[in-house]
Amino acid sequence: MRIVMSYFAQLQDRKQQYEDLACQAVQIASSKGANEVRIKISAGKGLDISSRHSEVENIEFNQMQGMSVTVYKNKQSGHASTSDFSLDSINATIDSALSLCEYTSPDECAGLCEKEDLYHGNLDLAQLYELDEDPEVIAQKAVSLDKLAEQNISKYQEQGLKESDGSSYSMFYSVRTLATSHGFCNTSLESEFAKYLSLLGQKDGVMQRSGGYYSGIDPSKEWSDQRVLDEAVEKTLSKLGAKKVATGKYPIILTRNAAREFISTLFSGIQGMRVYQNSTFLKDALNTKIFPEFINIKEDPWVVGGLGSVAFDSEGVATRPLEVVQNGVLKEFFIDSYSARKLNMPCNGHNDSVYNIFISADDAHTCDLQTMMNEVGSGLVINSLMGQGTNIINGNYSRGASGFYFENGNRVHAVDEITIAGNLKDMFLSIAKLGNDLDERSRVQVGSILLPEITVSGS
Repeated sequence: MRIVMSYFAQLQDRKQQYEDLACQAVQIASSKGANEVRIKISAGKGLDISSRHSEVENIEFNQMQGMSVTVYKNKQSGHASTSDFSLDSINATIDSALSLCEYTSPDECAGLCEKEDLYHGNLDLAQLYELDEDPEVIAQKAVSLDKLAEQNISKYQEQGLKESDGSSYSMFYSVRTLATSHGFCNTSLESEFAKYLSLLGQKDGVMQRSGGYYSGIDPSKEWSDQRVLDEAVEKTLSKLGAKKVATGKYPIILTRNAAREFISTLFSGIQGMRVYQNSTFLKDALNTKIFPEFINIKEDPWVVGGLGSVAFDSEGVATRPLEVVQNGVLKEFFIDSYSARKLNMPCNGHNDSVYNIFISADDAHTCDLQTMMNEVGSGLVINSLMGQGTNIINGNYSRGASGFYFENGNRVHAVDEITIAGNLKDMFLSIAKLGNDLDERSRVQVGSILLPEITVSGS
Protein backbone atom coordinates (compact mmCIF):
# COMPACT_ATOMS: atom_id res chain seq x y z
CA MET A 1 0.00 0.00 0.00
CA ARG A 2 1.37 3.41 -0.97
CA ILE A 3 1.61 5.86 1.94
CA VAL A 4 0.88 9.47 0.99
CA MET A 5 2.66 12.07 3.08
CA SER A 6 0.33 14.71 4.51
CA TYR A 7 0.61 18.24 3.18
CA PHE A 8 1.37 19.40 6.73
CA ALA A 9 4.43 17.15 6.80
CA GLN A 10 5.63 18.68 3.52
CA LEU A 11 5.33 22.31 4.57
CA GLN A 12 8.86 22.86 5.82
CA ASP A 13 10.31 21.34 2.64
CA ARG A 14 7.99 23.48 0.53
CA LYS A 15 9.03 26.55 2.48
CA GLN A 16 12.67 25.94 1.57
CA GLN A 17 11.77 25.06 -2.01
CA TYR A 18 9.77 28.24 -2.53
CA GLU A 19 12.37 30.46 -0.87
CA ASP A 20 15.07 29.02 -3.15
CA LEU A 21 12.84 29.53 -6.16
CA ALA A 22 11.88 33.08 -5.21
CA CYS A 23 15.50 34.09 -4.64
CA GLN A 24 16.44 32.56 -7.97
CA ALA A 25 13.69 34.55 -9.69
CA VAL A 26 15.00 37.76 -8.07
CA GLN A 27 18.48 37.03 -9.46
CA ILE A 28 17.11 36.33 -12.93
CA ALA A 29 15.10 39.53 -13.04
CA SER A 30 18.04 41.58 -11.77
CA SER A 31 20.30 40.06 -14.41
CA LYS A 32 17.79 41.05 -17.09
CA GLY A 33 18.01 44.73 -16.14
CA ALA A 34 15.48 45.30 -13.34
CA ASN A 35 16.60 47.89 -10.79
CA GLU A 36 14.36 46.44 -8.08
CA VAL A 37 12.46 43.16 -7.88
CA ARG A 38 9.73 41.70 -5.70
CA ILE A 39 8.72 38.04 -6.01
CA LYS A 40 5.70 36.61 -4.22
CA ILE A 41 4.82 32.93 -4.14
CA SER A 42 1.46 31.76 -2.82
CA ALA A 43 0.58 28.09 -2.51
CA GLY A 44 -1.82 25.98 -0.55
CA LYS A 45 -3.93 22.91 -0.28
CA GLY A 46 -7.27 22.21 1.33
CA LEU A 47 -10.55 20.38 1.37
CA ASP A 48 -14.19 21.48 1.64
CA ILE A 49 -16.97 18.92 2.23
CA SER A 50 -20.67 19.66 2.55
CA SER A 51 -23.52 17.51 3.84
CA ARG A 52 -27.28 17.62 3.27
CA HIS A 53 -29.90 15.27 4.73
CA SER A 54 -27.08 13.61 6.70
CA GLU A 55 -25.26 12.51 3.57
CA VAL A 56 -22.18 13.85 1.84
CA GLU A 57 -23.33 16.27 -0.84
CA ASN A 58 -20.13 17.71 -2.27
CA ILE A 59 -16.38 17.16 -1.92
CA GLU A 60 -14.10 19.89 -3.20
CA PHE A 61 -10.32 19.55 -3.20
CA ASN A 62 -8.45 22.85 -3.42
CA GLN A 63 -4.84 23.17 -4.49
CA MET A 64 -3.22 26.33 -5.78
CA GLN A 65 0.15 27.83 -6.50
CA GLY A 66 1.19 31.07 -8.12
CA MET A 67 4.11 33.40 -8.50
CA SER A 68 3.77 37.15 -9.00
CA VAL A 69 6.65 39.19 -10.37
CA THR A 70 6.93 42.95 -9.85
CA VAL A 71 9.88 44.79 -11.35
CA TYR A 72 10.97 48.43 -11.33
CA LYS A 73 13.21 49.91 -13.99
CA ASN A 74 14.00 53.61 -14.13
CA LYS A 75 11.06 54.19 -11.74
CA GLN A 76 8.72 52.44 -14.19
CA SER A 77 6.93 49.33 -12.97
CA GLY A 78 5.73 46.11 -14.54
CA HIS A 79 3.83 43.15 -13.13
CA ALA A 80 3.14 39.63 -14.35
CA SER A 81 2.22 36.29 -12.82
CA THR A 82 2.31 32.57 -13.49
CA SER A 83 1.15 29.31 -11.96
CA ASP A 84 3.88 27.36 -13.76
CA PHE A 85 7.05 27.13 -11.65
CA SER A 86 9.31 25.82 -14.42
CA LEU A 87 12.35 28.00 -15.18
CA ASP A 88 11.14 28.58 -18.73
CA SER A 89 7.83 29.93 -17.44
CA ILE A 90 9.50 32.07 -14.77
CA ASN A 91 11.84 33.58 -17.36
CA ALA A 92 8.92 34.33 -19.66
CA THR A 93 6.96 35.92 -16.80
CA ILE A 94 9.90 38.13 -15.88
CA ASP A 95 10.31 39.15 -19.52
CA SER A 96 6.61 40.09 -19.62
CA ALA A 97 6.91 42.21 -16.50
CA LEU A 98 9.99 43.99 -17.84
CA SER A 99 8.35 44.67 -21.17
CA LEU A 100 5.39 46.29 -19.39
CA CYS A 101 7.76 48.79 -17.79
CA GLU A 102 8.16 50.39 -21.20
CA TYR A 103 4.46 51.33 -21.22
CA THR A 104 4.16 52.82 -17.73
CA SER A 105 5.03 56.36 -16.72
CA PRO A 106 7.92 56.97 -14.34
CA ASP A 107 6.78 57.44 -10.74
CA GLU A 108 9.25 58.78 -8.19
CA CYS A 109 7.30 57.13 -5.38
CA ALA A 110 7.35 53.67 -6.97
CA GLY A 111 9.69 50.94 -5.76
CA LEU A 112 10.40 48.56 -2.93
CA CYS A 113 10.06 49.58 0.68
CA GLU A 114 13.00 51.23 2.45
CA LYS A 115 15.64 48.74 3.59
CA GLU A 116 15.48 49.96 7.18
CA ASP A 117 11.76 49.09 7.31
CA LEU A 118 12.30 45.41 6.48
CA TYR A 119 11.55 42.68 9.01
CA HIS A 120 14.63 40.93 10.41
CA GLY A 121 13.19 39.22 13.48
CA ASN A 122 12.26 35.67 14.36
CA LEU A 123 8.79 36.04 15.87
CA ASP A 124 6.83 32.81 16.24
CA LEU A 125 3.20 33.93 16.10
CA ALA A 126 1.80 30.36 16.12
CA GLN A 127 -0.12 30.54 12.86
CA LEU A 128 0.37 26.89 11.85
CA TYR A 129 -1.39 23.91 13.45
CA GLU A 130 -1.82 20.36 12.25
CA LEU A 131 -5.34 19.78 10.93
CA ASP A 132 -7.24 16.68 9.84
CA GLU A 133 -6.60 16.14 6.12
CA ASP A 134 -8.30 12.75 5.69
CA PRO A 135 -11.38 13.23 3.47
CA GLU A 136 -13.24 10.50 5.37
CA VAL A 137 -12.64 12.24 8.69
CA ILE A 138 -13.68 15.64 7.35
CA ALA A 139 -16.76 14.14 5.67
CA GLN A 140 -17.75 12.57 8.97
CA LYS A 141 -17.41 15.93 10.72
CA ALA A 142 -19.70 17.60 8.18
CA VAL A 143 -22.27 14.80 8.34
CA SER A 144 -22.20 14.68 12.15
CA LEU A 145 -23.05 18.37 12.40
CA ASP A 146 -25.90 17.96 9.92
CA LYS A 147 -27.21 14.89 11.78
CA LEU A 148 -27.14 16.71 15.10
CA ALA A 149 -29.26 19.46 13.61
CA GLU A 150 -31.81 17.02 12.16
CA GLN A 151 -32.05 15.19 15.48
CA ASN A 152 -32.87 18.42 17.31
CA ILE A 153 -35.25 20.10 14.85
CA SER A 154 -38.33 18.65 16.59
CA LYS A 155 -37.49 20.52 19.81
CA TYR A 156 -38.04 23.84 18.06
CA GLN A 157 -40.72 23.05 15.47
CA GLU A 158 -43.46 24.81 17.45
CA GLN A 159 -41.31 27.94 17.42
CA GLY A 160 -41.00 27.74 13.65
CA LEU A 161 -37.78 25.83 12.99
CA LYS A 162 -38.30 23.78 9.84
CA GLU A 163 -35.23 21.80 8.81
CA SER A 164 -31.49 21.71 8.40
CA ASP A 165 -30.31 23.34 5.20
CA GLY A 166 -26.99 21.51 5.31
CA SER A 167 -23.56 21.79 6.86
CA SER A 168 -19.96 22.02 5.75
CA TYR A 169 -16.44 21.52 7.08
CA SER A 170 -13.30 22.87 5.44
CA MET A 171 -9.57 23.09 6.05
CA PHE A 172 -6.68 24.79 4.27
CA TYR A 173 -2.92 25.19 4.59
CA SER A 174 -1.22 28.15 2.96
CA VAL A 175 2.39 29.04 2.19
CA ARG A 176 3.36 32.63 1.36
CA THR A 177 6.92 33.44 0.36
CA LEU A 178 8.30 36.90 -0.33
CA ALA A 179 11.74 37.72 -1.74
CA THR A 180 13.09 41.08 -2.90
CA SER A 181 16.25 42.50 -4.41
CA HIS A 182 16.93 44.16 -1.03
CA GLY A 183 18.01 40.71 0.14
CA PHE A 184 14.77 39.95 1.97
CA CYS A 185 13.44 36.39 1.86
CA ASN A 186 10.91 34.99 4.29
CA THR A 187 7.88 32.69 4.41
CA SER A 188 4.71 32.48 6.47
CA LEU A 189 2.97 29.15 7.01
CA GLU A 190 -0.67 29.18 8.09
CA SER A 191 -3.54 26.82 8.80
CA GLU A 192 -7.25 27.57 8.84
CA PHE A 193 -10.44 25.58 9.18
CA ALA A 194 -14.15 26.23 9.47
CA LYS A 195 -17.47 24.52 9.99
CA TYR A 196 -20.91 25.90 9.22
CA LEU A 197 -24.51 24.86 9.77
CA SER A 198 -27.49 26.40 7.97
CA LEU A 199 -31.09 26.12 9.24
CA LEU A 200 -34.47 27.03 7.78
CA GLY A 201 -37.38 28.45 9.72
CA GLN A 202 -40.88 29.54 8.73
CA LYS A 203 -43.60 31.69 10.26
CA ASP A 204 -46.72 33.18 8.68
CA GLY A 205 -45.67 31.70 5.35
CA VAL A 206 -42.34 33.55 5.31
CA MET A 207 -39.17 31.44 5.18
CA GLN A 208 -35.96 32.59 6.85
CA ARG A 209 -32.47 31.14 6.78
CA SER A 210 -29.58 31.62 9.19
CA GLY A 211 -26.77 29.59 10.66
CA GLY A 212 -23.96 29.06 13.10
CA TYR A 213 -20.27 28.57 12.47
CA TYR A 214 -16.78 28.36 13.82
CA SER A 215 -13.62 29.40 12.02
CA GLY A 216 -10.09 29.56 13.33
CA ILE A 217 -6.54 28.34 13.04
CA ASP A 218 -6.07 26.23 16.20
CA PRO A 219 -8.20 23.05 16.34
CA SER A 220 -7.91 22.91 20.14
CA LYS A 221 -10.18 25.98 20.28
CA GLU A 222 -12.84 24.61 17.94
CA TRP A 223 -16.44 25.00 19.09
CA SER A 224 -18.43 21.84 19.70
CA ASP A 225 -21.14 20.89 17.22
CA GLN A 226 -23.71 21.61 19.92
CA ARG A 227 -22.46 25.18 20.34
CA VAL A 228 -22.63 25.78 16.60
CA LEU A 229 -26.14 24.31 16.55
CA ASP A 230 -27.23 26.51 19.46
CA GLU A 231 -26.04 29.61 17.62
CA ALA A 232 -27.79 28.52 14.41
CA VAL A 233 -31.07 27.88 16.24
CA GLU A 234 -30.96 31.21 18.07
CA LYS A 235 -30.17 33.22 14.94
CA THR A 236 -32.78 31.46 12.79
CA LEU A 237 -35.62 31.73 15.30
CA SER A 238 -34.78 35.37 15.98
CA LYS A 239 -35.54 36.24 12.33
CA LEU A 240 -39.06 34.75 12.27
CA GLY A 241 -42.17 36.93 12.34
CA ALA A 242 -40.28 40.01 11.21
CA LYS A 243 -42.11 43.32 10.76
CA LYS A 244 -41.14 46.78 9.68
CA VAL A 245 -41.11 49.72 12.06
CA ALA A 246 -42.29 53.25 11.39
CA THR A 247 -39.82 55.65 9.83
CA GLY A 248 -38.18 57.84 12.43
CA LYS A 249 -35.23 58.25 14.77
CA TYR A 250 -34.43 55.39 17.13
CA PRO A 251 -31.75 54.35 19.58
CA ILE A 252 -29.79 51.67 17.73
CA ILE A 253 -27.73 48.88 19.23
CA LEU A 254 -25.46 47.18 16.72
CA THR A 255 -24.65 43.68 17.98
CA ARG A 256 -21.10 42.46 17.55
CA ASN A 257 -21.36 41.27 13.93
CA ALA A 258 -23.03 44.46 12.76
CA ALA A 259 -20.74 46.53 14.98
CA ARG A 260 -17.71 44.95 13.32
CA GLU A 261 -18.99 45.88 9.86
CA PHE A 262 -19.78 49.41 11.02
CA ILE A 263 -16.42 50.05 12.71
CA SER A 264 -14.51 48.56 9.76
CA THR A 265 -15.45 51.65 7.77
CA LEU A 266 -12.86 53.43 9.91
CA PHE A 267 -10.11 51.14 8.62
CA SER A 268 -11.13 51.78 5.03
CA GLY A 269 -11.12 55.50 5.70
CA ILE A 270 -7.58 55.63 7.12
CA GLN A 271 -5.84 53.71 4.36
CA GLY A 272 -2.87 55.68 3.08
CA MET A 273 -3.94 55.28 -0.55
CA ARG A 274 -7.30 56.92 0.15
CA VAL A 275 -5.64 59.72 2.12
CA TYR A 276 -3.20 60.77 -0.62
CA GLN A 277 -5.95 60.44 -3.23
CA ASN A 278 -8.22 62.70 -1.13
CA SER A 279 -10.87 60.00 -1.33
CA THR A 280 -11.74 59.60 2.33
CA PHE A 281 -13.80 61.63 4.77
CA LEU A 282 -10.94 61.20 7.27
CA LYS A 283 -8.16 62.67 5.12
CA ASP A 284 -7.70 65.65 7.49
CA ALA A 285 -8.59 63.80 10.70
CA LEU A 286 -5.15 62.80 11.98
CA ASN A 287 -4.66 64.01 15.58
CA THR A 288 -8.27 65.16 15.79
CA LYS A 289 -11.13 63.74 17.85
CA ILE A 290 -13.27 61.34 15.80
CA PHE A 291 -14.73 59.24 18.65
CA PRO A 292 -15.83 60.02 22.20
CA GLU A 293 -12.86 60.32 24.55
CA PHE A 294 -13.63 57.00 26.26
CA ILE A 295 -12.94 55.05 23.02
CA ASN A 296 -9.53 53.45 22.36
CA ILE A 297 -8.58 51.33 19.36
CA LYS A 298 -5.37 49.30 19.31
CA GLU A 299 -3.93 47.14 16.55
CA ASP A 300 -1.58 44.34 17.60
CA PRO A 301 -0.17 42.10 14.84
CA TRP A 302 2.02 40.25 17.35
CA VAL A 303 -0.67 38.33 19.27
CA VAL A 304 0.51 34.72 19.50
CA GLY A 305 -2.15 32.59 17.81
CA GLY A 306 -4.13 35.67 16.76
CA LEU A 307 -6.33 35.42 13.70
CA GLY A 308 -4.74 38.54 12.20
CA SER A 309 -1.16 38.08 13.38
CA VAL A 310 1.73 38.72 10.97
CA ALA A 311 5.37 39.62 11.47
CA PHE A 312 5.70 41.42 8.13
CA ASP A 313 3.39 42.70 5.43
CA SER A 314 3.42 41.77 1.74
CA GLU A 315 6.26 44.22 1.08
CA GLY A 316 8.42 42.70 3.82
CA VAL A 317 7.92 45.68 6.14
CA ALA A 318 8.03 44.77 9.83
CA THR A 319 4.67 45.19 11.53
CA ARG A 320 4.28 46.70 14.99
CA PRO A 321 1.53 47.41 17.50
CA LEU A 322 -0.25 50.71 16.89
CA GLU A 323 -2.43 52.93 19.06
CA VAL A 324 -4.83 53.80 16.24
CA VAL A 325 -7.22 55.83 18.38
CA GLN A 326 -6.30 57.18 21.81
CA ASN A 327 -8.99 58.76 23.97
CA GLY A 328 -11.09 59.32 20.87
CA VAL A 329 -8.26 60.94 18.87
CA LEU A 330 -7.08 59.41 15.59
CA LYS A 331 -3.34 58.78 15.89
CA GLU A 332 -2.50 56.64 12.86
CA PHE A 333 -3.19 56.21 9.18
CA PHE A 334 -2.52 52.76 7.69
CA ILE A 335 0.55 53.45 5.55
CA ASP A 336 2.41 51.27 3.04
CA SER A 337 5.69 52.30 1.43
CA TYR A 338 4.10 53.98 -1.60
CA SER A 339 1.64 56.09 0.39
CA ALA A 340 4.45 56.86 2.86
CA ARG A 341 6.37 58.55 0.04
CA LYS A 342 3.28 60.29 -1.30
CA LEU A 343 2.36 61.64 2.13
CA ASN A 344 5.90 62.10 3.46
CA MET A 345 4.99 59.95 6.45
CA PRO A 346 6.62 56.86 8.04
CA CYS A 347 5.55 53.47 6.70
CA ASN A 348 3.86 51.32 9.36
CA GLY A 349 3.55 48.02 7.50
CA HIS A 350 0.07 48.25 6.01
CA ASN A 351 0.38 46.88 2.51
CA ASP A 352 -2.19 44.33 3.72
CA SER A 353 -5.55 44.50 5.47
CA VAL A 354 -5.97 45.16 9.18
CA TYR A 355 -4.38 42.86 11.73
CA ASN A 356 -5.71 42.12 15.24
CA ILE A 357 -7.92 45.03 16.31
CA PHE A 358 -9.04 45.68 19.89
CA ILE A 359 -11.72 48.31 20.52
CA SER A 360 -12.38 49.24 24.13
CA ALA A 361 -14.02 51.80 26.40
CA ASP A 362 -13.64 52.63 30.08
CA ASP A 363 -15.70 50.73 32.67
CA ALA A 364 -18.35 53.45 32.85
CA HIS A 365 -19.10 53.02 29.15
CA THR A 366 -18.90 49.21 28.91
CA CYS A 367 -21.72 46.79 29.72
CA ASP A 368 -23.46 43.67 28.47
CA LEU A 369 -26.15 43.77 25.78
CA GLN A 370 -29.09 43.28 28.15
CA THR A 371 -27.92 46.11 30.42
CA MET A 372 -27.61 48.30 27.36
CA MET A 373 -31.20 47.47 26.34
CA ASN A 374 -32.48 48.08 29.87
CA GLU A 375 -30.82 51.49 30.04
CA VAL A 376 -32.11 52.54 26.63
CA GLY A 377 -35.64 51.28 27.29
CA SER A 378 -36.91 50.96 23.73
CA GLY A 379 -35.25 50.93 20.33
CA LEU A 380 -33.79 48.61 17.72
CA VAL A 381 -31.15 45.92 18.00
CA ILE A 382 -29.45 45.39 14.64
CA ASN A 383 -27.94 41.94 14.07
CA SER A 384 -27.01 42.23 10.41
CA LEU A 385 -26.30 44.93 7.83
CA MET A 386 -26.81 44.58 4.08
CA GLY A 387 -25.98 46.44 0.91
CA GLN A 388 -23.13 48.64 -0.24
CA GLY A 389 -24.37 52.02 0.95
CA THR A 390 -21.11 53.31 2.40
CA ASN A 391 -19.48 56.34 0.78
CA ILE A 392 -15.96 56.57 2.20
CA ILE A 393 -15.33 59.83 0.33
CA ASN A 394 -17.92 61.87 2.23
CA GLY A 395 -18.86 59.51 5.07
CA ASN A 396 -22.49 59.08 4.08
CA TYR A 397 -23.80 55.78 5.40
CA SER A 398 -27.01 53.98 4.41
CA ARG A 399 -27.40 50.24 4.96
CA GLY A 400 -30.21 47.75 4.91
CA ALA A 401 -30.64 46.16 8.32
CA SER A 402 -32.45 43.47 10.27
CA GLY A 403 -32.74 42.62 13.94
CA PHE A 404 -35.49 43.21 16.48
CA TYR A 405 -37.50 45.93 18.19
CA PHE A 406 -37.48 46.11 22.00
CA GLU A 407 -39.47 47.95 24.67
CA ASN A 408 -38.69 48.27 28.38
CA GLY A 409 -35.52 46.29 27.70
CA ASN A 410 -37.48 43.30 26.35
CA ARG A 411 -37.58 41.93 22.83
CA VAL A 412 -40.95 42.55 21.12
CA HIS A 413 -40.62 41.32 17.52
CA ALA A 414 -38.14 40.72 14.72
CA VAL A 415 -37.50 43.54 12.26
CA ASP A 416 -36.31 43.44 8.66
CA GLU A 417 -36.48 45.48 5.44
CA ILE A 418 -35.41 48.68 7.17
CA THR A 419 -32.59 51.09 6.38
CA ILE A 420 -30.40 52.95 8.85
CA ALA A 421 -28.69 56.12 7.68
CA GLY A 422 -26.37 58.88 8.85
CA ASN A 423 -22.91 60.28 8.36
CA LEU A 424 -20.00 58.31 9.75
CA LYS A 425 -18.38 61.37 11.34
CA ASP A 426 -21.51 62.03 13.37
CA MET A 427 -22.16 58.34 14.05
CA PHE A 428 -18.62 57.73 15.36
CA LEU A 429 -18.85 60.71 17.72
CA SER A 430 -22.31 59.69 18.93
CA ILE A 431 -21.26 56.26 20.26
CA ALA A 432 -22.61 56.11 23.83
CA LYS A 433 -21.52 52.67 25.02
CA LEU A 434 -19.68 49.51 24.00
CA GLY A 435 -20.73 45.97 24.82
CA ASN A 436 -18.54 43.27 26.31
CA ASP A 437 -19.91 40.58 23.97
CA LEU A 438 -16.70 40.04 22.00
CA ASP A 439 -16.43 37.33 19.32
CA GLU A 440 -13.30 35.17 19.51
CA ARG A 441 -13.79 34.16 15.86
CA SER A 442 -12.91 37.61 14.54
CA ARG A 443 -9.67 39.55 14.18
CA VAL A 444 -11.66 42.72 14.97
CA GLN A 445 -12.59 42.55 18.65
CA VAL A 446 -15.56 44.81 19.27
CA GLY A 447 -18.76 44.24 21.20
CA SER A 448 -22.16 45.80 20.67
CA ILE A 449 -22.27 49.53 19.93
CA LEU A 450 -24.98 51.89 21.17
CA LEU A 451 -25.87 54.78 18.87
CA PRO A 452 -28.49 56.90 20.71
CA GLU A 453 -30.33 58.42 17.75
CA ILE A 454 -30.18 57.12 14.19
CA THR A 455 -32.52 57.72 11.27
CA VAL A 456 -34.45 54.60 10.30
CA SER A 457 -36.50 54.19 7.14
CA GLY A 458 -39.24 51.60 7.58
CA SER A 459 -42.92 51.51 6.75
